[in-house]
Amino acid sequence: MWSPNARDVGGLPTRYGVPTRSRALVRTDALDVVHEELVALDAGLVLDLRSDWELKQPHPLDGTPAYRRIPWIDPDAERLRNPAAEPRLLDVYRNSLTRNAAHVGRIFAAIADAPADRPVVVHCKAGKDRTGLTVAVLLELAGVPRAEIAADYAISEVHLNTQDGPEFSRTRPETIIGSLEHLDDLGGVRAYLSWLGLSAAQIHRLATRLVPVDVPAIVFDFDGLLMDTETTMVESWQAEWAHHGLELDLTGFWPGHGGDITEERYAVLAAAVGAGFDRTASHARRVAHRNRLHAELDFRAGIRDWIATARELGLQVAIASSSPRTWVLPHLERVGAVDLFDHIVTGDEVAAHKPDPAIYELALRRLGVGWAIAVEDTAHGVAAAQSAGMFTVAIPNPYVQAAAVAAADLVLGSADDLLLTELLLHATPKGSTVVTE
Repeated sequence: MWSPNARDVGGLPTRYGVPTRSRALVRTDALDVVHEELVALDAGLVLDLRSDWELKQPHPLDGTPAYRRIPWIDPDAERLRNPAAEPRLLDVYRNSLTRNAAHVGRIFAAIADAPADRPVVVHCKAGKDRTGLTVAVLLELAGVPRAEIAADYAISEVHLNTQDGPEFSRTRPETIIGSLEHLDDLGGVRAYLSWLGLSAAQIHRLATRLVPVDVPAIVFDFDGLLMDTETTMVESWQAEWAHHGLELDLTGFWPGHGGDITEERYAVLAAAVGAGFDRTASHARRVAHRNRLHAELDFRAGIRDWIATARELGLQVAIASSSPRTWVLPHLERVGAVDLFDHIVTGDEVAAHKPDPAIYELALRRLGVGWAIAVEDTAHGVAAAQSAGMFTVAIPNPYVQAAAVAAADLVLGSADDLLLTELLLHATPKGSTVVTE
């Protein structure tokens, strides 16, 4: 590299199963001259974190489109600092993350808004403290294990030959790990960046600078997933059995596929009631009860946030339901959600129901993509999506045990359990191909 403490932070392991991108983020000490390697890098942003008092001469890239200087240290906040209260470098780091929030927020926003297809170079003077904190936060966001972050940070003192120098010139692993633990106290790295003023989309762009993500679409099941119509359905049947002085046994109630078994359920009820069972009256009574329950029914927790985030990030959004269109659309119309979806694919458009993958294969064709994230609530839905080559998230409905959907790539209790932006980092294609209609 062109400077003693310069290095690419690509190739580090992440919890998402892929290494950090190479040629995406380079850290370095001060750039005194422009080397051929830096020119060849063709950086979209060269971010200088130094303060005014450190500038002894113009930056060699000053005046070029890529160069930008945002001092890490806020001079107004610095005047209020009490150095005696910060005896360790760790204390300086921890307080700096919040004391300089106004400037630090601008730094991360600049990186988030830099061209995604060109490298970002970050530097201060020695490339170890302000640069070290900036890079550590980015690696934490990218899911790099803290031991790896600490190792990258610690190598600075080797490059700068300060292993035997004063304590504040060192880059001990425990210093940067303690700083990241301070982020835990602030709610975690995403909460910290949000507190700095970054939007969800900016935080996502920071993460995807280092973690490859190429999710084109997200496809939701409807019944039990988008809306908990499974519970309203069960309660309507329970009420109808109770009307006859009977108790519904849910054993064998669920068919294990996405098809309609309404008539089979009425046959079981008729056999239990015996002579005089009025199927027409029973149906009218049950549906009226179910419709009263539906009057207040909206999307399950967190789903609207996922859809809004997907829209903000430019993903396509679709529904793939085994239910007929005449069932799905009125529910969406009732809650003003039809326009949230690019495509609504329903069971009356295919010959077979889940676990057959036909409904998901049709959704992929309509979307014009080779794969997508599928979000399901049942085992047969998970099987259908996986057979179509999709990355599958299971959020089981109240009548499905988590163990039943364990084959999914990811199982959540609720969409509130995980931000969509983080889910996208987990998702990987399964090898399906685009098929056009």
